[in-house]
Amino acid sequence: MKSEGLIDRGHFVIIAAPRNSTLVQRAKAKGIPTYNDLEFSRKFSLLNKIDEVLKVRNLIEVNEIDIVHTHGSQDTWIAATAAIFSHRKPVVIRTRHNIFPISTHLFNRLLYRKMIDKVIAVSNGVVKIFEENKLVPYNSIKIIPSSVEIEKFSAMENGTEIREEFSIGMDTPLIGMVGRFAREKGHEVLLSAAKAVISKRPDAKFILAGEGPEEENIKKKAIQMNITNSVIFAGFRTDIPKFLAALDIFVLTPVAGESLGTAILEAFAMKKPVVSSDLGGINTSVRHGKTGFLFEPGDSDELAKRLIELIEDSSLRKRFGEAGRKMIEEEFTKERMVALTEELYFEELEKKKTKTDK
Repeated sequence: MKSEGLIDRGHFVIIAAPRNSTLVQRAKAKGIPTYNDLEFSRKFSLLNKIDEVLKVRNLIEVNEIDIVHTHGSQDTWIAATAAIFSHRKPVVIRTRHNIFPISTHLFNRLLYRKMIDKVIAVSNGVVKIFEENKLVPYNSIKIIPSSVEIEKFSAMENGTEIREEFSIGMDTPLIGMVGRFAREKGHEVLLSAAKAVISKRPDAKFILAGEGPEEENIKKKAIQMNITNSVIFAGFRTDIPKFLAALDIFVLTPVAGESLGTAILEAFAMKKPVVSSDLGGINTSVRHGKTGFLFEPGDSDELAKRLIELIEDSSLRKRFGEAGRKMIEEEFTKERMVALTEELYFEELEKKKTKTDK
């Protein structure tokens, strides 16, 4: 999405990513130039890493790249090293998307303090991680939130397709979550809350979209808790706007790692009220009592209480949903994210030019 916006503004963009990655496939489908002769493997092989550094350096030279923008650990190390050995000496920018702890060992200190020109944090939660470990000075960090394709996530969808697919009545209170089944996502917290909600509102149903390593464990727990009649596992979905449209309430229950919650932004774009763990920078968008409710990570009792409150108050659901959509339109659009990113690019290019001229 950012690449498309930058191209629309007249910039040349090329996406370098591992072979057969979904990112490359999506870029090719949209006509964005790609380079995919890379692996970015976590398995360390000195020869392999040197080969990839040389490939990226060549990519920088041949395409006359001015800025290298990375998003993960492996690509950052390779790209930043390639930039050092490139004659062009491009600006290196790293976006940090999660709040998992960052090791402050010697190599990371070298990377963040000497090899990267600027760090983009998607939320104040990410900034807090850097403040705590003192890895990056505050003036080397800029907050640029993620964004939503407003046109794609239209509040005009009515949700009938998903409800019909899973035989859910249009009047049935439906609470949903979208996310990978992994321990840090806290699906067990949601199941505990679901059991409490169902005891008070047996008409309510929960629907979970996604797949992942913890999926089978969560399904087994639902069976053990005797709530399988009220909890639907929808699997991996490509029709997220339609899925969100079917919901009355969107919920997210992370217990670690979440920095902003893109799924939350998408739910707000669909005018859905949100109940989420107060983790990382989620409170940037879920504003307690204004666009949704926040609860302490892992507190299933508070989650259940807030869900019941929203199930029983349609006017509150509508108010939160309307406020969330308005917030997205004002603060989380693609246009705003691209403009802020472009502004940062120009600032860093000017700084590098000034240093070079001295």
